[in-house]
Amino acid sequence: MVTVIVVMLLRVWLGPVTNTSLLVFTTLLSIYYLWFSFFIFNKLAPLQMLNRDIVQSLYPFQIYITILMGIILSYALIAVLAGFMFFPLMHKIMFWALIALTGFTIYLTIYHIIRKKDFPFLKRYYYRAALYLGLLGLLLIPPVETRLEILYRDHPEFIEAYLEWRENPDDEEAQERLRDIRSRFR
Repeated sequence: MVTVIVVMLLRVWLGPVTNTSLLVFTTLLSIYYLWFSFFIFNKLAPLQMLNRDIVQSLYPFQIYITILMGIILSYALIAVLAGFMFFPLMHKIMFWALIALTGFTIYLTIYHIIRKKDFPFLKRYYYRAALYLGLLGLLLIPPVETRLEILYRDHPEFIEAYLEWRENPDDEEAQERLRDIRSRFR
């Protein structure tokens, strides 16, 4: 997670030359959350699942909620990536990620309050959720033009092509121009 944050900061500072690094590291972390969330949030190693005492100490809520945490955080991370890369439908993707992350976090908070029990795996989730909520907020709150100026300040041709496409999304010429300029960052 720290690596992805560093790459995101480098992306803001150095510009689109780090797009590939951001794409790779964010995708890998998203896959890691998706596949290993049960182990991440319960602080277990896969081989510990061979220990009968550990397996019996787990309860169904702990199992399925940590898997859901991974799915929600993975989607939120992909939404953050869409916000940096200005992919089509990025606002919808980020908005629904924000809704899913907020709703799921509220549900877990209410569950935590009602149960009045300490759940260490929830605390690990809360830290990550707060970070991704903050990133999504930073990407959703400023207008698109401001984000374009910050993230693509050295590439006015991309800003112009994106804004032209945004005004006329059905114009094939604008789509092709944006696709051509975007391919230069790979």
